[in-house]
Amino acid sequence: MIPECPGAGNRRSRTRFQPNPSPVSASTAAAARGPNQARSFSGLLSEIQTSIRTEPFTEHFAVIPGKELGRGKFAVVRKCMEKSTGHEYAAKFMRKRRKGQDCRVEIIHEIAVLELATASPRVVNLHQVYEMASEMVLVLEL
Repeated sequence: MIPECPGAGNRRSRTRFQPNPSPVSASTAAAARGPNQARSFSGLLSEIQTSIRTEPFTEHFAVIPGKELGRGKFAVVRKCMEKSTGHEYAAKFMRKRRKGQDCRVEIIHEIAVLELATASPRVVNLHQVYEMASEMVLVLEL
C-alpha cells in the first residue's frame, strides 16, 4: 500500500523497535544496499530497472469491460489483455496527484519494492509500467 502523500511530512514510526543509529557512513550504507537501490531523502527507494513507457496503455492492452478486480483510495485494478499475445494481466491504475500533491515518488518506490520481490513466489510480478499525464499503470501478473 502506498502511503498518503500529504502525510509524508508527518513521520510517526509504525514499528515498535527503533534501531540505534550506527556509525556507518552514507557511502558504506549505499554500498551495502547495492548499486541499484538508492534511497531518497525520505527513505523511499528511488531507482528502478523497469522502463516506464510513455506511449498510450491502450495501444498494447485492452481493458476487459466489467472486470474490476479491486478498488482502493488511490488506485483501481482492472483485468486487461495484452493485444499481441492474448495473455491476461491485472492493470493497477494509480493517480499521480493525491490531495493536490505529486506522489510519483511513492509510485516509483512501489515499483522498486515489486522489483526487489521478484524472486518471491508469494508476490505478484511486475510486467510493465505505463505513465500518462494524470496516472501511472502497473501491469501485474494475475
